[in-house]
Amino acid sequence: MLKKFILIFTLILLGGVKVFAADNYLNSVIIENSDDAVSIVLRSDDVAKIKKEIESPDKIILNLKGIMQSPDISTLYKNTSKVEALTIQNEGKNGLKIYIDAPDIAKANIIFDTPNSAPLVLKTGISEKRAVWSIISIVLLLIAMRSARNSQSVLKLPDKNELIKEREKAMYKTFQKEVKTLPSINYRLKAYSKHVLKGETIRSYENRMSSKI
Repeated sequence: MLKKFILIFTLILLGGVKVFAADNYLNSVIIENSDDAVSIVLRSDDVAKIKKEIESPDKIILNLKGIMQSPDISTLYKNTSKVEALTIQNEGKNGLKIYIDAPDIAKANIIFDTPNSAPLVLKTGISEKRAVWSIISIVLLLIAMRSARNSQSVLKLPDKNELIKEREKAMYKTFQKEVKTLPSINYRLKAYSKHVLKGETIRSYENRMSSKI
């Protein structure tokens, strides 16, 4: 029983140490200008997940996950005095939002500076060239889709004049077949003449009958 209790206590202790070791704190945010290139240096215990939102060329929002704000966090500006605003906001229990307002801050590099590794430069955005090609690709795709849609609509809606012509041709063929099968106008007269002698009338018939008597 004692051994089981010691084992459970050890597991709880190790779990607590693991949770404590996993805590990641942001200790300082540095805006640095070097050789006309602006960098945002985030000094923390470890690297965190980050997403950059660009509201304008001069305003960005950094969304960080897996990190908390240190109680004595500091902000520093090196070789720059044009930062208008920098605000750090807690986002849940394990996230932060950093609002930065400074000229051309959207082009700034983001660097994580941690005790256990060399500074790590993060590429959170895409290059201008890649962005231009992405826009061109989207425009070409939309044009292709529109052309395909127009071609389909043309196939689905044939020419009305062609339909009328085809219908008239079919009606004419049907009329020709009916004309071939109908008797001619003189058909009954010809058939009747086979049974009546030429010049025979009612009077001549009476004369023949009287002569016989």
